[in-house]
Amino acid sequence: MRNFFTDIIPLYRCFPKKNIVYKIGLKINCACLLFFLATTINGQSGTDTSILDISKVSTVETISQSVFYTTYKKNSLPDSNITRLDISEKIPDAFRQKIPLPTVGKNIYLKFPLYNSADSPVKVFFFPGIYCKKMTLFKTSAGDPQKISQATENLPGSFASITLQPKEKALFYLKLDFILTTVNSLWPRVIKTDFIPYFRTNLLSNKTTVNLFNYLTAGILLMMIFYSLAVYLQSYTVEFIYYSVYAFCMAVLLFLKSYLFGAPTSFNYFFEGYFDFIIQMTGYYFYLLFFRKFLNTKQDHPFLEKVFVISSWCIVVSILAFTVLYYMTAEFGVINLIENITKQMLLLASLIFIFYGLKKKDMLMNYLVTGQLSSLFFSVVSFLLLINAIQLSKTAGSLLNDSLLYYQIGLVLELIFFMAGLSYKNKRDLIERIKERERLKLENERKEFEKQVAILEAKQQERNRISADMHDELGSGVTAIRLMSEIVKAKMKESTLPEIEKISQSANDLLNKMNTIIWTMVSSNDSVESLVAYIRAYAVEFFENTPIECYFNMPSSIISHDLSGEKRRNIFLSVKEALNNVLKHSHASRVTIGIIADDKLIIEITDNGVGINVDNVRKFGNGLQNMKKRINSIAGELRIENHEGTKMIFELEL
Repeated sequence: MRNFFTDIIPLYRCFPKKNIVYKIGLKINCACLLFFLATTINGQSGTDTSILDISKVSTVETISQSVFYTTYKKNSLPDSNITRLDISEKIPDAFRQKIPLPTVGKNIYLKFPLYNSADSPVKVFFFPGIYCKKMTLFKTSAGDPQKISQATENLPGSFASITLQPKEKALFYLKLDFILTTVNSLWPRVIKTDFIPYFRTNLLSNKTTVNLFNYLTAGILLMMIFYSLAVYLQSYTVEFIYYSVYAFCMAVLLFLKSYLFGAPTSFNYFFEGYFDFIIQMTGYYFYLLFFRKFLNTKQDHPFLEKVFVISSWCIVVSILAFTVLYYMTAEFGVINLIENITKQMLLLASLIFIFYGLKKKDMLMNYLVTGQLSSLFFSVVSFLLLINAIQLSKTAGSLLNDSLLYYQIGLVLELIFFMAGLSYKNKRDLIERIKERERLKLENERKEFEKQVAILEAKQQERNRISADMHDELGSGVTAIRLMSEIVKAKMKESTLPEIEKISQSANDLLNKMNTIIWTMVSSNDSVESLVAYIRAYAVEFFENTPIECYFNMPSSIISHDLSGEKRRNIFLSVKEALNNVLKHSHASRVTIGIIADDKLIIEITDNGVGINVDNVRKFGNGLQNMKKRINSIAGELRIENHEGTKMIFELEL
């Protein structure tokens, strides 16, 4: 038709208007024109099946067979010249899934006829495809196909209304302006007005499985945010704040991808064309910060630190360049080139990290490398699907061809291996903390032991000093008093005063008690052998000038056991009290002292006296009470038995 108007009609304009040839030719031309229009636009009355009869549209009809398209540089063609375009190409089936990248960023022009065979006006809606930001509909005049009128203003959204009068046929031109993204689709359809809500629902149903997976992944990422914040509040390690920001960006990206899919809103156009890339790159920026802190690359892996720092700066530069070009130019090729270069740079950084990590014998890094390897593989698959380099399924709309699905699979696998690595790191850190705590505990115990040893040594030194002073100073003085009292007694002979005898006896008792105290204080006597020897010597001397015979039963050798001065003193004083009771109250002629020293120290004092009434011990009750208190104070035991005399048993764990 364009050739007819542009080539035939200008020939007759060369003749003068009053020329008879001009008039005859003009009439013939008009007749031919009317016949042409009758057989093309207004005269196909049901015989041409390529023209859609909108009165017979009950729900939705695809008009791909009667729609032709072409592309032109954005906003460079005046609307009045649309009919001069060669719009003669059929829309490829691939456009239903995704508009090729060379086409994105250009104006797409469509041409299609419609017919209304009804006797009343019919209104339908035209749907070009997903993410058409703006479209302008033109309608040709039946009298002059070169003359077009704008049927609609620049419409935001995805639907344009078309109304045809009864029996009207018309040729329409449509100017489309898609957003600058790789997920546009061109699939022209005519929809009945009442069916639009169902059409929207059906449009989203193809994405139901992917959307559910998106929501599931976003939920997992949300849990990771809470987990990271909980870990941060426990340990105040800033890398988990970085990871929570990364997880938040990825969760928002996936959620909005599903929630806003196909929505003809200005925010969705802004998100799909610009903001999704910004969110993704911001997430990766904080992900790199997390890796730098988590692996301590600045100190432990300087090479990786340089790679991550360079990658971080590249992300910042790409965000700035992407923003400037998005708002300053409509050249999608340049914008898409920046996006692809940035992703390839991150891909290279990921490969470097993987090869570097494989060389390290570090279990934590191996977990992270495995996660990165999984993410890298599925990201490559997603990228190839995004740029139409591969198709995993020949079925239109197949889930296997959805690039976002593979990106999510890689993301989930990366999360799984990250959690495994984090669990390993926590376990390793816990073991290190336990080891450090045990080391500090042992160090504190060692210091405390050394402190106690020093205190004991100081006490022993002080005891030895006091015992030496008592022996040298007090002992010599008491001995002198005893000797002088004996000398006085010898000089006075039979006229000795009783007080002199008491002085001599008191001096002798005091000297014995002082010797006992000195013996208990000297640290070199802190053993069972020393106690047994001292008791034996004391008992023999105590009963030497008495009518009681003293017998001693003890092993030939005694196993060496340490025994503190306090225990030695309490045991000896208890034994001394028992021997004193035997002498004063038992009326015995023989006493036997038996000693057993292995795991326990057992001292048995047995006499052949009158025995003791355990229920009535008033006459020497204080002595028994004192012995029990002394033995109990050193965690020992005292038992008294009556069997042909009295048996007193002292028992102490060694």
